[in-house]
Amino acid sequence: MSMMLLESAAMAQTFPAKPVTIVVPFPAGGALDMVARTLSEQMRKDLGQAVIVENRAGAGGTVGSATVARATPDGYTILLGSVATHALAAGLYPKLPYDPINDFVPITQLTSSPLVLTVPPQVKAKNVAELVSAAKAAPGTLNYGSTGNGTALHIAGEVFRAVAKIDVVHVPYKGGAQASTALLTGEINFILANPQLVVAIIKSDKARALAVTGKTRLAALPDVPTFNEAGVPGVNITTWFGLWAPKNTPSEVVERLNTSARRALATPEVTQQLATQGDVAVGSTSKDFSEFVRAEHRYWVPFVQAAGIKID
Repeated sequence: MSMMLLESAAMAQTFPAKPVTIVVPFPAGGALDMVARTLSEQMRKDLGQAVIVENRAGAGGTVGSATVARATPDGYTILLGSVATHALAAGLYPKLPYDPINDFVPITQLTSSPLVLTVPPQVKAKNVAELVSAAKAAPGTLNYGSTGNGTALHIAGEVFRAVAKIDVVHVPYKGGAQASTALLTGEINFILANPQLVVAIIKSDKARALAVTGKTRLAALPDVPTFNEAGVPGVNITTWFGLWAPKNTPSEVVERLNTSARRALATPEVTQQLATQGDVAVGSTSKDFSEFVRAEHRYWVPFVQAAGIKID
């Protein structure tokens, strides 16, 4: 056995011997951040070491993702990324500072969820058709918010705009917390948001849900129709979050992180929290997640390029 293999095996046997850092490439208070903090406490118990959540936001999640791509491949710095960082970004950024497929080792898919078309009380539309009619009656006057340029919420808004043939203005914010505040204050007319950001305010009647993306209704909002049910088929984007390690991370370390994350997802505390937020826990193998990410990458990169979606 080579010296490199001996060192890899020794490291894997003692992993983790110090705190593990989960880099969230978006600001605190957003959907990824919520999932990371829900997960980290349970992983801490399983790994026997602190699991630290570190927010490194910027450029639609690409700044933090690039940081992890360049990190030492020892399992102590991992990424909690998303469809934005590993499927959409390659179609949006001509000079992406990392390769979403080849610069990482997938650990596990954590969650999957649709997006929720949500409006503030100031918007009178009670369903998707009424919102579309309002937009068509006054082209260029309605706006929608997102968690930043190039994020899933931005792309979802553009898909809705294209499918419904409406002229609306994109307003990017620095993260989920800011976008949610803008919705509550009526600064934006609608948002296609991660459930974590809007389920609580919808249930407290501070905002109104008109539809959800995806093929089925959201368990947390069972009375809200899908876009297909609402008569606007084609808005089927779903969001997903996952964990990645830098390429060349030893397979034994990746497997240990996979096991820990899946155990955390299976705990009642995490399952209940995710369900309350509108998420479905997944917990895939590294191999299955790798195949899933590649398929999403193959779909979204040409889609974004063909649609001519640009960074504002």
